[in-house]
Amino acid sequence: MPGVSADIELVRPYFTPGDTPGVDAPHLGKPGTLSVGTLLQYEQEPLVLYRYGDQDGAVIDGRFAMALGASLDFSKHFGARLVLPLAYDFPGTEPDFEGAPFGNGDLSVGVRAHAWGWGPIDLGAHADLLVPVGTASAWKGESSVRGLPGVLVALHAGPVSLRSDTSVMLRSDVETGADFTLGSELVENAAVVADVWEDHFAIHAGVTSRVGLSTLTAGGAENVAELLVGAQVNPAREWTVDLGVGRGITEGYGTTRFRVLAGVTWTRVPRPRKVEPELVELPPPVEHVPDQLIIEEIVKPRRVEWRETELARVEQDQIVIRDPIQFEFAKDVILPVSFPTMTFMGKLLGEHPEIVHLVIEGHASDEGSYYYNYDLAKKRADAIWRALIEAGVSPTRISTRSMGEVEPKNVGLDETSLAENRRVEFHIVKRLAPGEKPPPYKLEIKQPWTGAPETLPAPPPPPVPRGPDGKPLELGPDGQPLPPKPPPADGLPDEDTFRDDPEEAP
Repeated sequence: MPGVSADIELVRPYFTPGDTPGVDAPHLGKPGTLSVGTLLQYEQEPLVLYRYGDQDGAVIDGRFAMALGASLDFSKHFGARLVLPLAYDFPGTEPDFEGAPFGNGDLSVGVRAHAWGWGPIDLGAHADLLVPVGTASAWKGESSVRGLPGVLVALHAGPVSLRSDTSVMLRSDVETGADFTLGSELVENAAVVADVWEDHFAIHAGVTSRVGLSTLTAGGAENVAELLVGAQVNPAREWTVDLGVGRGITEGYGTTRFRVLAGVTWTRVPRPRKVEPELVELPPPVEHVPDQLIIEEIVKPRRVEWRETELARVEQDQIVIRDPIQFEFAKDVILPVSFPTMTFMGKLLGEHPEIVHLVIEGHASDEGSYYYNYDLAKKRADAIWRALIEAGVSPTRISTRSMGEVEPKNVGLDETSLAENRRVEFHIVKRLAPGEKPPPYKLEIKQPWTGAPETLPAPPPPPVPRGPDGKPLELGPDGQPLPPKPPPADGLPDEDTFRDDPEEAP
C-alpha cells in the first residue's frame, strides 16, 4: 500500500519568545513583538516497521525537515502564531509503505495567552488548529482538521526554569494499515532551561512525548518519547540561534535513532515612541504700555559642582550619587569601582540620622521581558541594600523596590540612553523635623544573608537647632523649638531677671 496521510512529526517549533524546540512557554513579549524563524531537522529512521516485535525495516530511512513560522504578540496577555512544515524523506526498505518523498505538512494556526503570573510562577494556555493542507499519502499531513489545546506552566528559580506544555491532540482516527491506529493523544513536553549567560547563552534538556488516549497503559507504537538536549545563543538582541540533538527513548512512530536540529529566529521588539510636544497656537498678546518699566532679572538656579572627594549628597527628598553604580553584565554583582560610593553613602547616612527611611529603587532598560527586567532591577537594589548594611547602615532605615523598565529616564534607542535607564535611585520617604529626636537604632545586628553578628557604628547626635543669631534654641517637650519670649512692655528686664542675680536678691 502507498504512504498514509498521517503526521508523524514529534518535535514541533513554535517561534514564540522564550520557547525551546518542542516546548512552548507561557510568557509573552511586549505588545507588538514579532518573531519570524525557521527550524531545520535531520531525523534518522523516524518511521520503522516492526513485525512480531522485531524490526523489519525502515519505512523512512531519513527525513530532512524544515519549518517556517511567525508569531505576533498583540498584548501582554494574548498572541497568535502560524507554522508551515516541509519535509523530504529518504526511502527505506519497505516500498509498500513509502509515500511521496517531498511535500508539506499541515498548516498550524494558533493563539496563546498568558493567564497568570505570580513571583516565580507563570501560567498560560494555547489552542492550535492544524489545517489539512499537507501532501496526501506522504506521512506528512492528515486529511481532517485537528485541534491541539494545552496548558503552559513555567517555574523560575534564579537562572533555572522548568517549563511544561501539556496538550491534547484531538483528531479523527487514522488507520495506517500497520497494526496501529492514530487517534486522540495526550502530549506532554517538558524542559529544564538554565541561563549560563543571561540574554546571551542558555542550555536546555527535556522530553517530548505523546500517548494514545485509547492505549494509555497498553504501550505500542502510539506511545512514544524522545530526549532532547540543546543550547540557545543570542549573538545579537534580535537574533536567536537554536542547536540541539535528540534520540528516541521508546520505539514508536516519530521517534528517531538520532535527531539533529538547528534554527534561527528574528524577533522585533517595539520601542516606546518619543512623544513630541503638542504645539498650541496662542492668541497674539495685547499691547500694554506700563506707567513704569520694571526690569526683573531672571536668576537661573546655580548648579552645584561636585567636590573632588564628594561621591553622594542629600538633595531635597533624594540622595544623589555622582557616578552610577556599576554591576557585572546582566548580574547583581557590584563592581569594585563602585565600592567607594557604597562606603561614602554609609558615612553620609551616618551623618544624617534624621533620614529615618530611605528606599533604594532599581530601574532597568527595556532589553528583555518585563519579568526579567523587574527581577534584575530588584536583585540589584537588594545588592545595594546589603552593601549599605556592610557600610554601617541599620537595616531598619533602608528598603528596596523595583520599577523594572516601566519608568525610563530616556526613550532613545542608542546605548547611552539605554545605559541611563539602567540605574538606581535613592528616595527619602521619612525624615525627622529639625530638633526631633531620631529613634534608637539597634547597633548589634545579625547579617540577614549569613546570620553573622555585626556591630554598627553609633550615629552622631542630631545637630542642635539654632536661631538667626546663632544661639541654641530652647526646646519644648515635643522636641520643637519654643517661641522666643516677648520683651517687657517698659523695656526693662523682667522680675525674674533681677532675682536671678544673687547680689540683688532680697
